[in-house]
Formats: sequence, structure tokens, C-alpha cells
Amino acid sequence: MTHRQRPRILALLSAILLLLPVPLAAQHETEWTVVTVARDGSWGVGTAQHWGPALASALRKCEATSKGQSDCGAEVAAVRQGWTLGILCGDHRVLVAATDFATAIVDAEARQAYLRDLYGDRLPGCSRIVTVDPQSFATPVRKKPWGAVRTDPAR
Repeated sequence: MTHRQRPRILALLSAILLLLPVPLAAQHETEWTVVTVARDGSWGVGTAQHWGPALASALRKCEATSKGQSDCGAEVAAVRQGWTLGILCGDHRVLVAATDFATAIVDAEARQAYLRDLYGDRLPGCSRIVTVDPQSFATPVRKKPWGAVRTDPAR
């Protein structure tokens, strides 16, 4: 490396370092994502730096879309940068949150198996109502399951 090439190489290395993403540990604390699902299929998702405001937001959104008497907030799931699955089995809720999708699926399947063991043939089929990803984006299920009401997926 010659004396004339050194400034170019240093400038190139500096530009590369500036373009690299900041590791998560150096970023601000991640937000809470709180999800609630009502028995009528209404649901709400709230995000905030603190758990309480995230819960309040999720409850407001769930109640705004619920028809009649709401049981929004009877069950909630909260996670920081993780997946949340909201499932209804008739009027039984399966609400799980985990840091990775595979764990959320396994936890949801275990809860559904428990309900099948408990209720046997009396348990209606289970349908996923909403999936919330680590960036807090909610994806509702397009097909309405038994007893569910499709709601606005807005955060």
C-alpha cells in the first residue's frame, strides 16, 4: 500500500462501517407488544415502550371492534420483539407469545392439545384469528372462523 492509497482505503473502510446496521444491544430498549383476543373474535394489538400503555392500546382497539358485551382483556399476551398467535377454539382462546415463531407454534399446539384432552369432542375446531410478528404487524386471518368477527389489522 502506497502513501497515496492509504486515505482512499481509510475512507472506504469508514463508509463501510457507517453502512453496517447497529446491533440490537446498542439500540434503545425494544417496545412491548400486547395482544388481546375476545371470545367473539375481536382482537387488539398495542405497542409501547412500557407494558401498561401497550395494554391500554390493545384493549381500546379490541373493544372498538367488538360487537356487544366485550371480554377484551380477559386474556392477554405480551412480548418484546417476538411472535404472538391468537387462536379461537369455539369460545376458548389460545393466546401465545414467544420470541421465535417455531416456539409460538409449538406452544399453541400444546395448548390446543390440552383443550382437546379436556373437552374431547365438545371442543369446536380451532382457527387462528391473528398473527403478530416481531415488528408488531398484525395479520388477520382472511377466512372467518366459527363465531369470529374480522377486524381492522391497524396497529
